[in-house]
Amino acid sequence: MHPQPLTEDLTGYFKKVGDFRAHIVQLQNAWDSLALLAQLSGTGSEMEHTRTAFNQISTDVLQFLSEETLNKTAAQLSSKAFVIINLLVRNLFERTADIGFFATDDDVRDFLAHHLDGTMNGDIAQNMLFRFQEYQKKYTVYENIVLFDRTGVIVHQLDADQGILHDQHPIFALAMQSTEPYVERFYETEINGRVHKSLNYAHVVRAKDGRTVLGVLCLCFKFVNELDTIFGNLIDEKDWAVGLLLDEQRHVIASSDPYQIPIGATLCADPARDWFVARFAGREYLCVTCQSEGYQGYLGPGWLGQAMIPLEHAFTQNMRALVAHIDGDILKKVMRSPLIFSDNLLNIPKQAASIQSKLNQSVWNGNIWQSNYVDTQQKNFSKTLLSEISNTGRKTQLIIEQMVSELYQTVVSVMLENSSFYAQLAVDIMDRNLYERANDVRWWALTYSFRDLLAKPQLTQDDKDKMTSILRYINSLYTVYENLMLFDRKGEVVAISNPKYSDLLGTIRQEEWLGRTRSCHTTQAYVVSRFEPTPLYRDAHQQDQHAYVYAAPVSHLDASAIVGAIGIVFDSTPQFNAMLQDVIPRDRNHAPVAGSFTVFVSDQLKVIASTHPNFVIGEAFDLMPQISKLREGEQLFDIAMYESTYYAVGAHAAYGYREYKGEDDAYRNQVIALIFTPLGDIEAINVRIDAEAQVIHNKFNPNLFLQADAQAKEYATFYVGGTWLGIAAEYIVEACDETQLRTLPEAATFIAGMHPHRNAVIPVIDLAQMLGNADYQTEHRQMVVIHDKASNLKFGVFVSALGEIPYLMPTQIQPMATFFKGHSHNPGIAIANLAQANASQSMLTLVTPQSIWDKVVQPATAPA
Repeated sequence: MHPQPLTEDLTGYFKKVGDFRAHIVQLQNAWDSLALLAQLSGTGSEMEHTRTAFNQISTDVLQFLSEETLNKTAAQLSSKAFVIINLLVRNLFERTADIGFFATDDDVRDFLAHHLDGTMNGDIAQNMLFRFQEYQKKYTVYENIVLFDRTGVIVHQLDADQGILHDQHPIFALAMQSTEPYVERFYETEINGRVHKSLNYAHVVRAKDGRTVLGVLCLCFKFVNELDTIFGNLIDEKDWAVGLLLDEQRHVIASSDPYQIPIGATLCADPARDWFVARFAGREYLCVTCQSEGYQGYLGPGWLGQAMIPLEHAFTQNMRALVAHIDGDILKKVMRSPLIFSDNLLNIPKQAASIQSKLNQSVWNGNIWQSNYVDTQQKNFSKTLLSEISNTGRKTQLIIEQMVSELYQTVVSVMLENSSFYAQLAVDIMDRNLYERANDVRWWALTYSFRDLLAKPQLTQDDKDKMTSILRYINSLYTVYENLMLFDRKGEVVAISNPKYSDLLGTIRQEEWLGRTRSCHTTQAYVVSRFEPTPLYRDAHQQDQHAYVYAAPVSHLDASAIVGAIGIVFDSTPQFNAMLQDVIPRDRNHAPVAGSFTVFVSDQLKVIASTHPNFVIGEAFDLMPQISKLREGEQLFDIAMYESTYYAVGAHAAYGYREYKGEDDAYRNQVIALIFTPLGDIEAINVRIDAEAQVIHNKFNPNLFLQADAQAKEYATFYVGGTWLGIAAEYIVEACDETQLRTLPEAATFIAGMHPHRNAVIPVIDLAQMLGNADYQTEHRQMVVIHDKASNLKFGVFVSALGEIPYLMPTQIQPMATFFKGHSHNPGIAIANLAQANASQSMLTLVTPQSIWDKVVQPATAPA
């Protein structure tokens, strides 16, 4: 398998990008044809600047879209690779604790001691078998438990038919020589023609004096089964991605699809790169490699997680389908967020609109020139050509807007998917953690001393001290617990591990969960308290805090009766908070995303844990009530508003782990994880949108207004704010941008200033001020130059945008006096009705140069 250089062009695999590029090429061809026709016909419209500007923007957007398309798939692969290795490492960390504790088990020590001194009998052997069986029933991650004597001979194992470990197996020698807390080794053993993979943990067993070596204990982890579980939750049947686990030599030791990437293959892996392309078996793959982050100082066996997807299937997702369920108005607002998009990206639609606006101005001026200086037949052809030029510009602008929309949706969908992914990871981590708690309490309930001493009619202080010593030893190894407690038949607390709770000793507890332990009839049964404040879990101020307490009955050695119970108090606040901190979304530099937070919520919508101070443990969570409808394993992602911020929210309902909360487990506790990733400040987004909405671009529509009657007359139209005005085209010189306006301190009302035009200086009238619409905005100051030669009037008027240049029949025009009486600042003299489907408005107010100038020099006064 060989990596390809990062410079390799992958855009050929980006279908959506390819579709957009094809449209752009078609439009570029159209521009070429139109440019030639414009030169031949002499329309007076210069298109080269427009075409070049559109081409540059199109190229930039295609580049941005290509990068984000690649980043989206790479992010998905990165998430998979991350989970494969880090979820496994978390599991293996628990195994390193198991082997150390189990190697100090009194029954294991006694068995080996009897074996060594020749006093072994059937009862002792049967008890060891019972202990191994019970251990494996609880900790179902193990497929075998093997016990070597100190000569390397296997003296007992749970599954003798497995055949993976044998007398004098290398792991025995490693354990005997090691000074480390555990020995961890991965072996591939051929059994009956099949290679069996096993991850084993070994520890020397010493006598109680701590010096005498009795043998070696080995726990055989269900490696294949565990990886199948991880792959199954991570990659569904329709996903083309392949999840892999690689050893130190980059050999595949686990594959979600061994038919595509087989076990034993040697792959290219590079955790230092965000992604890379590699070829395997004649196929190219996009790949991401991830190394272990470690967990509580444990880094794992040095393996790597890797995710790969064939390039031909890597970029086929439909962005619109992914966000189709999101409220359209909210999605549009989020796509204008300066928090997740740079100004360069946010300004692209505005730039495209400005280019189109300038093109419309050029086309508008071309129409004016045609109207005033070209005969009718040539005029209609030229107007058709100018209309097509404007139409092609509009098509180009539309394609750019669609590309930008696709780009925005790609970025937002990545953030939504990340939130959903981290929510699933959160419940996965939680259930795997609590699975261990259910195992621990049942296993510790089988401790020989607890069963023996609690069966006594009366406990002595020595008995209680012995149990306390055992609890403290266990708690010193398993620090996820605040306290471990033993209860007698009456529910009296007889031993605790944490001296902080000494006041509980001798008290008889009435908690309902303790009562439920008396109804447990098998060694597999356990109970869990509700998540509620309890005096068994207190803060530094001795205030009761919310916690889960796991409990199991302690039965007589002959299993004839329940003689007490064990309760273990999960240190809920820091442990749940640590889980949530581990799944806070991270950026490309692996730093936590600023402003993001995570929450665990119960099915009653009560907060279990949160990284946000506003969501207090035990209080109601009413931000997203729809999560209460989620069933086990279901998820959703949406955009929510909280504290004036839009958030990408992923929610996932817990679904258990192995038998924990499975079909054969009576315990049910629905927990939902929510991940909040900020998308932008609502007010900042609204301010930006409002400002953009105020900007009015030239609204020239490419509709054809060709002369069909000799009585028809052309009118040049324009907009001032929301008002549509028109003036006979014969009075128009051109539309141009304001560049050198000089204001006059004592100018007449509505005079904005003086502006040079060609070889003269002309006054410029502020029509928006005249019409009482002075708040409109434009990207640039645009003015229309008007010249009435008969009246010797020449001035400019500021306009918001240019409109069509239609032909109007006299029958379409009605004098303004027909509708209005009295004085006003409106210079309109008539109303024209352009009731057609494509017109942006239907009612056009007609003005003349004289009617405008009259309002300047003779301001209207209120009637007497």
